[in-house]
Amino acid sequence: MKKIRYIPYGYTIRNGRTVIEHTEADVIREIFGAYIAGASLKAIAEELTGRKIPYSERTDTWDKARIARIIDNAKYTGDEEYDSIIDEALYETATSLKTARQRNAFEKDSTAINLLRDYVRCQECGAPMKRRISAKHRIRESWMCTNDECGIMVRIGDTQLLEMINVLMNRIITNTKLLVPRRKKRPEMSPAVLKLNNEISLELEQDNPNEELIIAKTTEMASQLYRESETKMNIAASIAQKRAEMMTPQDEFSESYFTDLISYISLDGRGRVRLHTKTDTEIGDDNNASDQDTQKDHNGH
Repeated sequence: MKKIRYIPYGYTIRNGRTVIEHTEADVIREIFGAYIAGASLKAIAEELTGRKIPYSERTDTWDKARIARIIDNAKYTGDEEYDSIIDEALYETATSLKTARQRNAFEKDSTAINLLRDYVRCQECGAPMKRRISAKHRIRESWMCTNDECGIMVRIGDTQLLEMINVLMNRIITNTKLLVPRRKKRPEMSPAVLKLNNEISLELEQDNPNEELIIAKTTEMASQLYRESETKMNIAASIAQKRAEMMTPQDEFSESYFTDLISYISLDGRGRVRLHTKTDTEIGDDNNASDQDTQKDHNGH
C-alpha cells in the first residue's frame, strides 16, 4: 500500500510490474456491488470509514469523491497495463446508474430551486430576491435584490444554498424550541383599542349609560386585544412544534418539511442564510458562509 497513490486503488507495483492488490480488489468489488444494490456514495464511504478500511498508509477515511473515482475508473475492467478486477458488464451497470442518479439529483435540485424562487428575500431591506445565472463566474448562480436602492447581489450555488437550508431545517427538527417566539414587551394600546376604550368611557359618563352598548364595545375591545396579543402566535408555535417533533432529520432538502414550517428565507450581503419560520422566529448560522464570492452591486452588474 502506498502512502501517496500514484496508481489506482486496487493495484500495487511488484518487480517493476503493476499487479492486483487482492485485499483492495475485494474492497473495489464490494463498492461496485453495494452501489448497484442501491447504496449511495456517501453511505459506502461512511461504511468503509467506520470499518477503518485503509485507503492508503496515511488514511482510512473515505469520502464520496473517492468512491466516485473508483466507480468511474474504466481501468478496473482491464487494459494493457492493468489486470481486470471487475468485468465490463458490472462497470457499465454502475456507471449507468451513477449517470441516472446524477440526473435525478439535478432534477430534484431544480424542483427545489423553483420552489425557493418565491421564498427568498433580502435580509438588508426585506425585498424579494431574483435568481440569476451567469456563465462568466465560477459560481454561476446568484440572487439579486429587486430593490434598486439596495442592489445586494449574493453569489451562491444552488447546491450550497439547499445544503445550508437543510442544515438549518435539521437544527429546528432536533430542537423544536426554536419555533417558540420570544416573549415581547407588553405593547401600548393600539389606536383601535384606544378608540374603543374612549367610547366606553364616554358612554359611562352619560347620565343614563347604554348598558348594551357598553357590553358590545367591551366585547369588541376584548376581541381586539386578543387579536393583538401573543396568544394566537403561541398556539401556532405549539402546533408547529408538534409537527416538527414528528419529523426526522434529512440528508437533503425536503420540500414538504420546508413549506410546513418556513415563511421565507433571507440572504444578507455576506451570503448568510436565515430561515424565518411561520411562528415568527429566525434560525441562522452566522458562520455558515464566507465573504468570498459575495458582493454588493448597487448598479445591478
